[in-house]
Amino acid sequence: MTSLLVRWVYVLAFLGQVLSMPTIETRQTGLDRCKDVTFSDVIKKFGGQIATGSPYTWQNEPTPVGLDKTKVLNVAGSLGVGRDICGLRVNVTPNIALELYLPNPTKWNANKRILTVGNGAFMGGTSRYDMFSRAMHDYAVMSTNTGHEEWDLSWANKENQDTLQADWAWRAMNSSVGLAKELVKAYYQPAAGSVVRSYYSGCSTGGRQGIRQMEVNPSSFDGMLIGAPAWNVRSAMPVLSRIAWISRTYDLEDRAGTDLHQRLYKNVVDRCDTTTKGDNVPDRIVSNSDDCLAMFKNSSIETGAVWKGYDCDANQTPNTTCITLDQRRGFMLLLDTFLNPSDKTYAGDGFDITSIKDLAVFLDTGSIDGFNDEFSKYFIGKQTKWDSDENGITLLKDTIDWDKKVRANAQGATLKNDKLRTILYTGTADGTVSSIGTRRLFQDAGGSSNANLAYFELPGMPHCTDTTLGAENVPWYIGGVNIASFDGSYKWWMDNKTLQGPAYDALTAVAEWVEKGTKPSTLIATAFQRGTGSRWAVSRQRPVCASPLKQVFNGDVTKQAEIDDVNKWVCK
Repeated sequence: MTSLLVRWVYVLAFLGQVLSMPTIETRQTGLDRCKDVTFSDVIKKFGGQIATGSPYTWQNEPTPVGLDKTKVLNVAGSLGVGRDICGLRVNVTPNIALELYLPNPTKWNANKRILTVGNGAFMGGTSRYDMFSRAMHDYAVMSTNTGHEEWDLSWANKENQDTLQADWAWRAMNSSVGLAKELVKAYYQPAAGSVVRSYYSGCSTGGRQGIRQMEVNPSSFDGMLIGAPAWNVRSAMPVLSRIAWISRTYDLEDRAGTDLHQRLYKNVVDRCDTTTKGDNVPDRIVSNSDDCLAMFKNSSIETGAVWKGYDCDANQTPNTTCITLDQRRGFMLLLDTFLNPSDKTYAGDGFDITSIKDLAVFLDTGSIDGFNDEFSKYFIGKQTKWDSDENGITLLKDTIDWDKKVRANAQGATLKNDKLRTILYTGTADGTVSSIGTRRLFQDAGGSSNANLAYFELPGMPHCTDTTLGAENVPWYIGGVNIASFDGSYKWWMDNKTLQGPAYDALTAVAEWVEKGTKPSTLIATAFQRGTGSRWAVSRQRPVCASPLKQVFNGDVTKQAEIDDVNKWVCK
């Protein structure tokens, strides 16, 4: 179960922490106000309690709990960066805790920005990695623990489960945002009349959290960066259960040594990457996956040209080189809208044709069945899963009833708020939260007619980041989550000034949109070549375009240097 849960938290481990630390040293530059008396009146007003040993600096940062024992500030401080960040943890309620990273006051006062970062899946604990990467950009950054610290799902079935589930769904965030704003003001003491802006950044569950919070309190944020949001929770669980049923029925599990998903993915890229229906650019990235899907749907599953070279024998005997008819049928079912088997009404969104490699973990029925069992047991309170066509309606009803109880779902109408500026993005190859569903959220929010919403699709990017690190070398980084998690890349992040501008960093683009009125139409996505130690090198960049614009290559497709030249691509 651990592997599946980590996958739901953007694959990379975003940390939960429990604080216990020695008395703080406050004589460092910019840290003279990093002491409990600075915050005590605000915390008392909100009815919370400062955590034992808090506040803290990199020298005495507490050891977090969870899968990763890294002390983020401590590691950064040992590299010579982040030494003037004040860390603070507050117990808002007996269950809910928030954590703040507060950068040097001189730096913060240049822009006066507060950032809230989201979490992942059903996990507890604060997101220190994402907090740090933005504190290094001089944001005062807050993250909540979502009301618990556990990494499995058992927390949702404790004695006070309704409270805990509602904490995770929305209450932990709502209880923390207002308090965090007041704590930031107590630390920096901005001049009367100063404009302090509030921003949000999150992907997956983190994306849903931001949208949901704006439903609860529309004044929470001035701008948001929302990636692949798991906004349609009531559909997500039935779809996962349905995927397991399709995998069993159509033999889509990637058994040891078969590389089935790699073959399916390779076939898609081979057919679509160098054709007019794909993008006609041989870079192993399908820029036009909609036309690619149409090509597959218009081709016979039994005899179509798109399956040539993967033909099995007459008996359709599975082997390590072919794709059986059943496997082809199952693959195509994953790309269709998921319907209630009883009355054929909408149940959930299908996946992009390029998502098969990212979907592989959910086609492992051992893992997904375990997840479904735990969700049904701990959240719904019964053993319900979609293991046949007949009981699909039961699972749909149960998850809808559960969602109504805890109010976890988010709606696209929230993004129509005329006081809110939002960049929404997704990767077309996302195999966790369907990019088709994110696109539908965009349309529900008014689509291209919404002047306060910009939507970007990143061709070939999996869920929230390039988790595959494959030969495609997909340009994925646009300033969302995860950058500080890789290889402890703290000093690299601080040194690389190029990627901190609004053209490369979508959060900066949101801030400039809010503060200067400039709506972004193009962002530059970056791919990295793994380096040594804590440093990466930029290996490939490419523009991504605000819908309805598309990537267009204006170079020579026979020259790799031009394919990798960001200036040879435009948005049209």
